[in-house]
Amino acid sequence: MGKFDPVEIRVSVTELQLGMRVTCLDRPWLETNFPVQGFVIQHAADIQALQEQCRYVYVEGDEVSENQSRRFGIRSSRRKRQVPRLATVDIETEVPSARAAFEQTRALAEEIMQNVRLGQTIDARRAHTVVRTCVDSVMRNQEAIQMLLQVRSKDDYTAEHGMNVCIMAAIFGRRLGLLNGEIEKLALSGLLHDVGKMHTPKEILHKPEGLTEEERRIMQQHVDHGRRLLMTVKGVDPVTVDVAHAHHERMNGTGYPRGLLAHQIPYFAKIIAIVDAYDAMTSHRVFASPRSSKEALEIIYEERGNQFDEALALDFIQCIGVYPAGSIVELNTGEAGIVITTYALNRLRPRVLVVRDREGEPCRQRVLDLRRRDEYRSGMPYQISRELPLGSYGIDLKVFTDEGLNLKDEEPDPDVRTLVNALQGLDTG
Repeated sequence: MGKFDPVEIRVSVTELQLGMRVTCLDRPWLETNFPVQGFVIQHAADIQALQEQCRYVYVEGDEVSENQSRRFGIRSSRRKRQVPRLATVDIETEVPSARAAFEQTRALAEEIMQNVRLGQTIDARRAHTVVRTCVDSVMRNQEAIQMLLQVRSKDDYTAEHGMNVCIMAAIFGRRLGLLNGEIEKLALSGLLHDVGKMHTPKEILHKPEGLTEEERRIMQQHVDHGRRLLMTVKGVDPVTVDVAHAHHERMNGTGYPRGLLAHQIPYFAKIIAIVDAYDAMTSHRVFASPRSSKEALEIIYEERGNQFDEALALDFIQCIGVYPAGSIVELNTGEAGIVITTYALNRLRPRVLVVRDREGEPCRQRVLDLRRRDEYRSGMPYQISRELPLGSYGIDLKVFTDEGLNLKDEEPDPDVRTLVNALQGLDTG
């Protein structure tokens, strides 16, 4: 039997070996905690994780024998594979640079919105420079800046929303395997996608109750305002203009302003539509409390193919993961903590900084690495029972870190210490 380019071999999880590239599972990826559709088995823990969740998988091979073909079964794979872009530095090294990029991006977002309110122009050259710094940080280690995203301000939702979408768009673009220049365009599009809202009357923009039909029509005009405004800014790419105009279009043609169908919507607008919705659902807004990341991702999953591009929606869910860095989680002990590190092949077992006891009161802080499966009671290992919305149990990262983390009784890992020091320097206004 000759070569297949490439081939996929069905293998029982009991026969997996180090170095094999897993390309498909015996169940949907969303039902597991694996982060990407394809990875190389590098550690015994990878095999253990697969054995816990699957009975068989498909692995990639360049050449197999007829006996292997009959034994395992082979199928040709013609889908385009995405190569995960790995972090080049560890989180503790990146946090200082991530904090600087985060603060620059936030200041830029606030400046842009203020300038638009006053009828002043946008400095596209400065915007490109700041966004490039942000993208560079994401490319080195996305978890550092992803955790800083959880330190949120309630003062100016529109400006903060632009910053959040900018950073998350860069993270998503990295996951999609876009080139650096493309990621910069995508991130800048995320930063500017809602500038048209500065032409929306404040009484509508900040109304805590539901909008009337007329108010909703006025609110929807922000996409037209944004398009016209950005077309006058020298140095803004046409892609960014398209995103501002089309990020509320839907795959089924029920979006606005033009009711475009899926094939008519620009690719970057499809991406920003997902990121925009996710950040909106997980943020404090005048008319809604924040949802947990899990709840938001479930809604995106349900709306795939209707509101959102199906393939991109599934990719985004994998990109964000089960418990993103900075998430607030409740353990099966009743205690609550902050996710500080996630693991590619153990997304259900991150490292957690415990900060609240089972009564929801502040407690001695300690670090739990759930991969170790330490037991808090005989036969009962620590695990996460659910994710909580930001602010639950009064856990606000800004206030929390300003008070100081008491880790004297347990020397923290280096990345915990560095994250604490970095977050203490943040000023959310």
